[in-house]
Amino acid sequence: GTSPRSSRPRGLKPVCRAYGILGFVRFLDCYYLTLITRRAKVGSIGGNSIYTIKSTETFPLKPAERDSGHDGGDDGADPGGVLLSMWNRGKRSVGLGLSNREIAELRYQGLYQVVDLAKNFFFSYTYDLTRSLQENFLAMTSRPVPPAPYKDMYAWNHFLTRELEECGSGHTAHPSSGGGPATPGNAYHWVLPVVHGAFIQRKLHDYGRSLNLVLLARRSRHFAGTRYLKRGVSDRGKVANDVEHEQVIHDETTGDGGVFSSYLQIRGSIPTFWTQESSVTMPKPPIVLNRVDPTYQATQAHFDDLLRRYGSPIIVVDLVKQSEKREREVIVGNEFRNAIDYINCHIDDRHKILYCALDYSHISKHRNLNVSSSLNDVATWSVNRTGFFCSEPKWKIAEGGGVEPFDAGPASPGGKDGGGGTTADLSRRLGGLLFFPMEQMGILRTNCIDCLDRTNVAQFSAGVEALGQQLVVMGIRSSPRLDPSSIIVRMLIDMYVEIGDQIALQYGGSEAHKKVASATSAASNVPGQLGKHKELLTSIRRYYSNAFTDRLKQDAMNLFLGYYLPSQHNTPLWELDNDYYLHNFHVNSGRGSLQSMKAYQNMFGVSFSDIEEDGGPSDPKVRRHGRSDSNMSLISLTDDRIDRVKQRCNSQNA
Repeated sequence: GTSPRSSRPRGLKPVCRAYGILGFVRFLDCYYLTLITRRAKVGSIGGNSIYTIKSTETFPLKPAERDSGHDGGDDGADPGGVLLSMWNRGKRSVGLGLSNREIAELRYQGLYQVVDLAKNFFFSYTYDLTRSLQENFLAMTSRPVPPAPYKDMYAWNHFLTRELEECGSGHTAHPSSGGGPATPGNAYHWVLPVVHGAFIQRKLHDYGRSLNLVLLARRSRHFAGTRYLKRGVSDRGKVANDVEHEQVIHDETTGDGGVFSSYLQIRGSIPTFWTQESSVTMPKPPIVLNRVDPTYQATQAHFDDLLRRYGSPIIVVDLVKQSEKREREVIVGNEFRNAIDYINCHIDDRHKILYCALDYSHISKHRNLNVSSSLNDVATWSVNRTGFFCSEPKWKIAEGGGVEPFDAGPASPGGKDGGGGTTADLSRRLGGLLFFPMEQMGILRTNCIDCLDRTNVAQFSAGVEALGQQLVVMGIRSSPRLDPSSIIVRMLIDMYVEIGDQIALQYGGSEAHKKVASATSAASNVPGQLGKHKELLTSIRRYYSNAFTDRLKQDAMNLFLGYYLPSQHNTPLWELDNDYYLHNFHVNSGRGSLQSMKAYQNMFGVSFSDIEEDGGPSDPKVRRHGRSDSNMSLISLTDDRIDRVKQRCNSQNA
């Protein structure tokens, strides 16, 4: 007969139930697979369910360890071998008898788990959360299948899914291509982009309609970090606390599937080189301009990226203090204004940056000035300049503020008049490019020092102005002015308070100080001594987070996002003095910030590429155009070429 051991069932066994693959990561040993094991539905956009992650589980991908006393099918196992195996496993469980490499592997595993994936991480199986509603409409109308690639700057698991995407892409040829170039395979079935930020949805029955109001915040994975450890801009033009806000309203009672409208605005740290060195003994550290960039190459790279993503105009609302007895914010504010003046001198008039300085602190303390009215004026001006997206506009707002019927003109050849058509009728093609008759062109960029408290209030003002105009264009209201005591405004206040607190917790470690408020809102700041005590507690929580826990969070994010690769660094992550060179690759590779890559190529006739598009470093490779020497390195530049760079910089600053 067969022994009980030999009759055990063989094959695969279920380990857990998962709702998605977050990705794969490797430190020093094996790969680890992270799965989404619990989820919760938080809302939907156009019938597409949106989920938040409630829990994850990580599994090592390596052969299971076998007991030395049970290697064979013999029932007479050596009791001594069993005890020895149990003793060895016990020692390893408490960290005894481990090599330095194994100890480091355990530390990386713990650091990886510091990123709390159960807080403010969102995904959808059928809707691309990394793209705006306008981008998704254009993509679905032009090419439904296969879907357009996600926007990796907002996919926080992009690094974890790169290898999985490479395995599933480029292996299938489209049947209609006739054996031509390979098209993306089935990778999009497996890769699930996860967005970090906030998602809030409320349903409203008002104006005789059923309306869905959504606020979505997408935090960029580039130059991501905590408050005092990530300030300003990297040399690649990526800014700290870069968050894209989208305000979506969906009228379910109109048309086939309803009418959609969305408005985008962004926040981000001041795009110059500046830092604040935090310490336990200094709650408000001084602001220091830590790098000299005479031609503002990093600032130019930042605004060039905004132009490519959103078009023009780019409207900048700067809320930092414009005058101080002891200069702090003024230092970086003046540098920012000088950078914009320099950039505007070298670009076309049609694309000049529109800069508005609004000293929030000074206006709010002045008796004869009203900060709310000032913000409302700026909001009206900016929304009128950038516009917003609407899938089926029925009305439009004229320059004088009047409301007129919307006439999209003729649609695609043979189409109907755009005034009352469907989404498919209104979408047209110009030069082969699909577009909708009402799209947002340009972006409002708001900043203060932290891009938290004052920025929240300013973005709410723009959101209210945009919402009033959205309701008019969708044919729901006849006037863009909303009553501050109306249900929809009070609901919007609560939503902006909640989303502002979530963004502040992620970057600053505490809720927002300044709350969005109106004369009739329950979300108003608490008056009197109770309000002062609440502000004090918020300040204490933020101070504690900045002084004691932010470094650990920053290391965890650098590991999770792939900015630090343990297998490619000799120094462990926790022994680095700072992560400056992990995010500033040009400096790390020996290049300064005074000359851009294109300028260097034009000047010296060389081309190099040591930065991958996904933000990770790769091996530098430099080649000289038109010459046989292909092993030239940037470090081996002769002194006369370095002098030429210095001379050109001096001539530009003269």
